[in-house]
Amino acid sequence: MAQKLSPGAKRLRTIIVTVPFIVTTSYILYKRLVLGEQPRVNDGKPVRPKGV
Repeated sequence: MAQKLSPGAKRLRTIIVTVPFIVTTSYILYKRLVLGEQPRVNDGKPVRPKGV
């Protein structure tokens, strides 16, 4: 069974997991809003992950 994490360790785990998502999302939004890049499309339809 997994060992219980201290509150500090839980906080660190949360940071390690969420920071890549925040950085990636921010970069994509920066490219679209500041640099004017268009969203990816496939035959005129937005590209979406499967199941969404």
